[in-house]
Amino acid sequence: MSSEWLLAATYNVVLLGVCGFALLRGGRPERIGACINLLGSYLTTGLRLADSHFNAPAEIVIVVIDFSVTVGFFWLAITTVRFWPIWAFGFAVANISTNVVGAWVPRVPLFAYLTGLGIYAYLALGVLLLGTLSLPRFASPWLRNGGRDARFPVETRPTPDPANDAAVIERPDAQRDN
Repeated sequence: MSSEWLLAATYNVVLLGVCGFALLRGGRPERIGACINLLGSYLTTGLRLADSHFNAPAEIVIVVIDFSVTVGFFWLAITTVRFWPIWAFGFAVANISTNVVGAWVPRVPLFAYLTGLGIYAYLALGVLLLGTLSLPRFASPWLRNGGRDARFPVETRPTPDPANDAAVIERPDAQRDN
């Protein structure tokens, strides 16, 4: 078995493990992020296995897939309160940059180019795993769904603690606003 197959098998095991964990235990953002990772990875891998010319840097179909993944993580970053989609978006931007710069520097060996792309894929999976692990096991529905969307019903949002709320605490007459 050559090292390329071993690297590919390792990546697929990590991809399926992290995405499966995010799909089972994560909230809505983690499940969407897992689907983005799975879809982008398997579309790219399928094209590269079907025809080896898709391994070339800046192949337009691969750039479109990478751009779609970047847009997906950007959308996730601006619509949720999670930290990890911002990092995944940054890694996706770096992936596109590596893809495009690879075409401008034609003497880069293919293995080095593909390894550079793989590093950003592992980093995106790493932040997805961290995001899934940071979600409390019994999180409220508001937190599980991401929290920044106005469509969530009021009763699922966290309520302020009246004991610590300055507007609810009674103040002496001398401190009252006139």
